[in-house]
Amino acid sequence: MDSLLPWLTGGIVGGLIGALVGGFSKFFWEHWLPDRLTWRRDQRVRQRQLLATHRDPAVRAINELQGRLWVVLSSGAANYRYVKGQRRGQYYIESTAFVVAQYLAWSELMRRQIAALDYRDLSRLLDEVSEGFAHGGPGFQLFLYDQREIGERLMAASTHDPTAPIFRYSDFRDMMGASDLPESLRALRDASKHLLEHVEDESTRAARIQNALIDLLDFVDPDRRWVRTERRNRFSIAAART
Repeated sequence: MDSLLPWLTGGIVGGLIGALVGGFSKFFWEHWLPDRLTWRRDQRVRQRQLLATHRDPAVRAINELQGRLWVVLSSGAANYRYVKGQRRGQYYIESTAFVVAQYLAWSELMRRQIAALDYRDLSRLLDEVSEGFAHGGPGFQLFLYDQREIGERLMAASTHDPTAPIFRYSDFRDMMGASDLPESLRALRDASKHLLEHVEDESTRAARIQNALIDLLDFVDPDRRWVRTERRNRFSIAAART
């Protein structure tokens, strides 16, 4: 009898392990895997819907900022000096601040909407732009939570629809003309002016941001339907350092 105990014990344990493995295998193939595949498929559909809904304003916000940075970097802020000579320097400073704020508002809106989606690629590209603004020393620098506040304020000031990715320049000008201008918007205006007045010193940071925006534009408009290839010039970071 004693000799049968190990055999019986081994048989019972083996049977339990077999039952567990079999149960898990059945659960995996019949429930977990199909549910996971369905979830991933739903995520991809929702991701495509999100981009389809916001692609036009997204392309506009990204392209206007990267285009302004390209012009400033490639010309050494020649347009700003010309406009400043016409005693309209504040116009160029505020329009530069606006294209930054417009992008930050769109970015904040997208971050809110992708929070429930498994959208790591888009999140990573947004982070690269944010880090480009935040890193480095004083100058054309915007801290991460200042970026967020600027985006939130522009969204809230939208007289069209606070939930829509359409941000008016006139609304922004009204905000900038307020006597109680928030600190984050003063920082944005000062940073924009510093870039235009000291473009040589800011070329590396501005080039990094511009390059990250091109990566984001390539993601949002991969077929180049809205922005042609020849309008996606990357300013050389290596050249900016020389």
